[in-house]
This record gives sequence, C-alpha cells and structure tokens, in this order.
Amino acid sequence: GGQNRLPTENGPESVQVEFRAEDDTLDEVAPQDATLGSGRDQGSGAASALLRAKRSGPELAEFGGADVGAPGERGPALDGHRAGRPDLRWSREDGGASNPLSSSTFALTGDSAHNHAVVYWSGRNSSVILILTKLFDFHMGSATESTLWRSTDYGTTYEKMNDKFGLKTVLSYLYICPSNKRKIMLLTDPEFESSILISTDEGASFQKYRLSFFVLSLLFHHTEEDWALAYSHDQKLYSSLDFGRKWQLIHEQVTPNRFYWSVAGLDKEPDLVHMEAHTPDGNVQYITCRAQMCTEANRNYPFPGFIDISSLIVQDDYIFIQVPTSGRATYYVSYRRDSFIEIKLPKYSLPKDLHIVSTDEKQVFAAVQEWNQNDTYNLYLSDTRGIFFTLAMENVKTTRGIGGNQMLDLYEVAGIKGMLVANKRQDSQVKTYITYNKGRDWRLLQAPPTDLDGNEIHCILPFCSLHLQLQMSENPYISGTISTKSSSPGIIVATGNIGAELSYNNVGMFVSSDAGNTWRQIFEEEHNIWFLDRGGALVAVKMPSVPTRHLWVSFDEGRQWSQHTFSSVPLFVDGVLVEAGADNQIMTFFGHFSHRSEWQLIKIDYRAIFSKKCTEEDYQTWHLHNQGEPCVMGQKQIYMKRRPGNHCMLGVDYSTVLSAESCICRAHDFECDYGYERRSDGNCRPSFWFNPFTVSRSCSQGQNFFNSTGYRKVVLNNCTKGVKEIYTARKQQCPNRPPRGLILTTKDGKLTANRGSNVTFLVHFDEGNSMQTNIQLDFGDGTAVSYSNLSWTEEGIKHGYKSAGIFRVTALAENTLGYDTTTLFLHVTCNKNLQIRLH
Repeated sequence: GGQNRLPTENGPESVQVEFRAEDDTLDEVAPQDATLGSGRDQGSGAASALLRAKRSGPELAEFGGADVGAPGERGPALDGHRAGRPDLRWSREDGGASNPLSSSTFALTGDSAHNHAVVYWSGRNSSVILILTKLFDFHMGSATESTLWRSTDYGTTYEKMNDKFGLKTVLSYLYICPSNKRKIMLLTDPEFESSILISTDEGASFQKYRLSFFVLSLLFHHTEEDWALAYSHDQKLYSSLDFGRKWQLIHEQVTPNRFYWSVAGLDKEPDLVHMEAHTPDGNVQYITCRAQMCTEANRNYPFPGFIDISSLIVQDDYIFIQVPTSGRATYYVSYRRDSFIEIKLPKYSLPKDLHIVSTDEKQVFAAVQEWNQNDTYNLYLSDTRGIFFTLAMENVKTTRGIGGNQMLDLYEVAGIKGMLVANKRQDSQVKTYITYNKGRDWRLLQAPPTDLDGNEIHCILPFCSLHLQLQMSENPYISGTISTKSSSPGIIVATGNIGAELSYNNVGMFVSSDAGNTWRQIFEEEHNIWFLDRGGALVAVKMPSVPTRHLWVSFDEGRQWSQHTFSSVPLFVDGVLVEAGADNQIMTFFGHFSHRSEWQLIKIDYRAIFSKKCTEEDYQTWHLHNQGEPCVMGQKQIYMKRRPGNHCMLGVDYSTVLSAESCICRAHDFECDYGYERRSDGNCRPSFWFNPFTVSRSCSQGQNFFNSTGYRKVVLNNCTKGVKEIYTARKQQCPNRPPRGLILTTKDGKLTANRGSNVTFLVHFDEGNSMQTNIQLDFGDGTAVSYSNLSWTEEGIKHGYKSAGIFRVTALAENTLGYDTTTLFLHVTCNKNLQIRLH
C-alpha cells in the first residue's frame, strides 16, 4: 500500500514484526529518517522523524503484545470503540460446509515470560518463518534470555534453535539479507558477548564470529549480497565484503543513521559509501569513499564546507544537506550527482524544519514547518531537479506515533500515479482532501448516500463530508487506518467518520471501489483489513482490544462478508502475516489466549474459500476517472479487475493495467511555476515577492535561457499537444544587464577568523551578465584581487590575514551597463593556544 516507514537499517526488504508485552517505549532500532535540519542541538541526530509512506515492503515494526488491550495503550485508535450492534450482512456463517478454513495452532512453549517477540519471514517462495523471543529487563535495559524458533512449513510447526549456537547465548537482533533471503545475520546481546552468527541456509545452521566492537545497526547493500555496513556504539562505521566474517574500519565519528551505500546508475563505484562525519574540531562534513579504501587520501568531499548535523540524505536521484547559517535555514540538493544547488522555497517561507517526504516519482515532496507552525507542515513539490519548490497544500496535520515519531497525515494511493489523500487543518477543524494530479487540485470526499441499514445520510458538501484517518501502522501486521494495493487499483479501505471535521469518535470503516469518487460504509467499528489474493478478496479482523475467534472475508469489495472461525479459543490478535504465503494462500495469526499465556501462532490455509482459478470471463474493465473526467494525469487509464462476487483466484500472472492512452493537454495538466501563484480567475500570476524579469545569474549575453510562462507541467503527466506549447517555457536569448543584488559571504558563514588561517570568500549576484562582469575584492589589509568574470570565483577566493583586527572587506561587480558593491566586516583574532598531541 501507500504507507510504510522510511528505510531502516535492516534494509528496506526485511520483514519484521515486533510484539511487546510490557509498557515498553524503547526505540530499539532508530529509523533512518529523512529529516533535514532537525536535531541540530541534540548532537546525535535524535530528532523525531517525520514519517510518511513510500511504496516499499514492510519494515521494522513495534507494538504492545500481551497488554495490547490496556486502556490508552494504543492511542487515539481506541477512542472509536463503542458497543455497536452486530453487523447483519453476513451471507453465511462460517462460510458453509463447502469452504471451511483449515487452521493449525502452535504454542511457543516455555516462552510465556518473554515479553518481546519479532517475527521474520525470509522471502518469496520460502516456507521458512523465524521468530526471536526475548525477555527484556527494563531495569538493566537489555535482554537476559532469548529463544530462536524456526518453521520450515509456513508455520505449522516450529523448532527451537538455541542448541545450534550455544544455550547461554543471548540474541538481540536478526537481519535478513535483502538481495538473498537465505542469508541471515544474528547479533548477540553485547551485555554478554559481542559476536555475529551467520547463516547461508535460512537459519538451518550458523557459524559464529567474534567481533571487536558492539554493533548498533547494519545496512546491507542493495544488490551485492555479501556487502554490509555496521555502525558501532562508539560511532564508528565498519564494512564487510564477506557477509560479516571480517570487518574493516571505514571512519570514526560518523553521525547515527547518516550512512548510505552507493546508488546503482548514479555512483561510479558499487562499493562507494556516503556518510556524514565529524571533524576533530567538532564540525560536520559530507564524505564519500570506497568501503575498503577509506584512507584520508581516498576520501572525497562532494560539498565544499561544513553541513548541519543529521542533515545528509541520499535517496533515489537526490542528495540533500543543510548548511549552518545564522537566521534562515539553507538547504542544498544535488540531482543525479551534479554539483549542489541551493533549494529555492518561496521568499516568504521561513522554515524551522524541512523533511523529505518522498523522491521516487522524478520529483521531491518536501514537508516544511514554518516558524509559526507547531503541529502542521506545508507540503511542497519540486521540479524534476529538486531545486524549485511550489506549494501543494498548506497546514497538513501531523500525528505523533507510538515511538514519538511525528507522521504526516498524507497518503499516497498505491497503483494510481498522482493520487494522494491528505488531512488539512483549517481554522480549528481538520478535513480530508483528495487529489488526482499530485496536489494541483484538491477536493473534499463525498460521504456515502446511505448508512449500513440503508437509511439516507444527509451530508451536503462543503459543510459535511467523509474524513479519513491517515495513520500508517507502526507495525506492518496491523493494517493501519488506510490501505490500498497496487495489484487492486481503485480500492481504498479506511477508518473514518462523516461530518464537518475529522473525529476519532463514532468512527466506522469505509471502502471506495472507484478510486475515491464514491464511498460505502462496511463496518460500524474499527477493523484491521488486509487484501488477499493480490487484492481480489478482503479479510477483516476486529481491532485487538478484545479477543476474537472469527475473521470475515469479502469477494465483492466489501458489500457482503462471510464469517469464518480461525480458532477454537478467542485470541488477542497482535498481528497477521498475510504476504508471506500469498502464493500459497496462507496467513499466520500471532497473539495470546490470555495476558500471561505463551505466544500462539495460528496458521490459516484459505485456499478452500476460492472455488476455482479465474478465467477471462471472470474479469471486467474499470475506467479510472475523477468525478466523471476520464483524463487523469494526462491519460485515459483502463484497468482489469475481477468481477465483484466471483470466488475465483487471481493467477500469479494477473496484470492490472489494460491500456493507457494520452489525452490532449488542458489547463489542469499544468501547475503554477516557481514564483507564481493561482489567482481567483484560475490563472498563474507572479507572486508579490517574485520578479519574473530576474534572469538567472548564470545567464550570459549570447547564451539562451528558458523564460517561464508562469506554468509548469505536472511531473509524470502524460498529456500531449493541446495547450502544451502555450504553457511550456520558451527559449530566449539572454539580455545584457548591470549587476544587481551583489552578495559577499565567507564560506563557513562566520565573520571571525584566526590570524594566519585562510578565509574563503564567496561572491555572487542575482542579476547581470556573469561572463562579462569584472569582480574586484578588497580585503581591507592593503591587498586586493580582480577577476575578469564570475566563473573564476566559483570555488571561492582565499586570503590569509597576517595581523589581528577588524577588516572592512569590499566587493565590486562592474560591467559596461553599471556596477554594484557590498561590504562585510571580518574580525581576525590571534591564534588559539596550539595543542600539541603526543603520540
């Protein structure tokens, strides 16, 4: 679906579920969050991550185990429970005799004291499931016992594995290699010993290797299965190219979670490592080097100068950093490894925090918290290069997750490009909006016409609408409050309410079969809902505050539900593993029969609920539309989906998109360009702060530039012809101009320097011909330099002062049409006492 965590150290492919049986708020593995500029004062990048989902596999999850039903334990999700009457639309009890579910139960005997369990499924086409249970001692802050269980039959039976690596060994973490799921690393708890256990056969056997350091986190390479990075408790980064048998130190003083493997197709060397590290004097730099060749001579510094702590993000085509400046925060981006360019937000924006939300669709979504915002962010969209950002929505609500992470109430609908749902705060109310063109236009959701009993609902837009909760699940095996699946485009299932604003009381479950155009209510109370058989069927289980024996299945997109019994004893459901056995029609329920019982694992084979494999006549076509408008993101899209009510099983080769045909370009395919805003007549006009005649300073006489029409095509919009030519930026010759907006700064942003050390000055101007403008710099100490054009000064102008004092430094830019001048004062002090280090 559209929501899960940003990448964690486990590598985005490993599947983990964590159960907690105590009131445990320990964040055991910090997510590698995409946070720019927060945590500046924390020293270790301890800023709360603003999380929003990318469409990738489930990752690390944490949630309460045996006490999951305790009041207040699960936050606002519990407020919606009320004693609703039973839903009456079951077509048959227990599915009738013709298609019962077959299930088997296995208890993790002897582990009832263990208060923490993690479930791992190694990968597609594998029948192996691994479970690591631990007794976590909250006074000691570490595990004191552990058991590793292994199943080779999709969870029918499990074997205890402790005797394979020593009964006294206490395990802390298990990692599965994302590019070869048969390879597994187990870490021992450093309180007892520092070792790594390696398996190449899905955990059937292990080899043990001693480590000279304590591993805090691991990061596997995306394609090279034996390559891994390990981060130690004392902030050192190590690399291994033989799956953990030998480790080599890369760098010391590396910022937590700010290290990345190379990106294929962008970095020349596959073993390149990007990292953020501290210099001996406490500054922070962005460094790259090869994993096993990282001596000082082999290091590169792609960004000249220092950066803010915890600001380096390497993601898809982009690299982001934040630069320490006084006053307004300054962010830089490198697109496809080009040189860094300052990110341009609207001039009036004064960000105190900026988060990269996503980068996977040839542009950047960024959430910016302005100086006057507390629990909301403004959503911005960039051009393809990630430089120029325009406002897509103001005041998007955030929700604080269980681990203290702030999550943006923004949901990317899986399977339909450009479609997002967001919760926006307006005055004191929060309302849910939907867009079909990446945020160019938003509208409220039309509430269902009738309730579950068929009574008419009087809900008139814009005063009343449907509002959805958009929290992603912190655990991938509790479904979250909204779900979509790319293999069943157009189906959206969500928890929500009908009224003037979003509420966490009187909530129900709602479904849309036509990509958000119309909605139906399916339950009066909150349920976890998963997609079975590539989205052909829906399975629902009541929220885990009460034990249950039943699940419900629907073959007609939630119109009718049949009840099935999966356990003879009511189970407190802590999680459901659905994807693991998708090709084998198997799902596994995890939970407890009572608050103090062992972990129970119930394997359910749901093959029998399908009558046959789907054939051609079982499918129908579905046309994506936005309130009747067939052109969405510049094309008419037709999808194949199973006819609602057919109990047939979709094949492995089931494909969803039938055809996509480009539309003629119209105004709604274009958004306002950087510096322009939409007026009441629908046209884009220059904003009050923007002068459209300001030609970029890189524009020189004789060269060409693209003159904006005020519009830019929505990224990934596929329309052709029509108004495209009228709205597209036009190539024009650069005019000659006098220099204007001359700026003089020091590279490190400081106005102080030590006598004898080099100071690097930077000069640039907003307007003027950079190639034909003379630059003069007077250092104020009797020396001056002159350059024939700006290109000579791109690396900065270095100068060393021989005496202490306050110096007036003056820059002059001059061409045949005029000149501009600016000044700064530099305070040069005597050298600090030299520290002599004895080796």
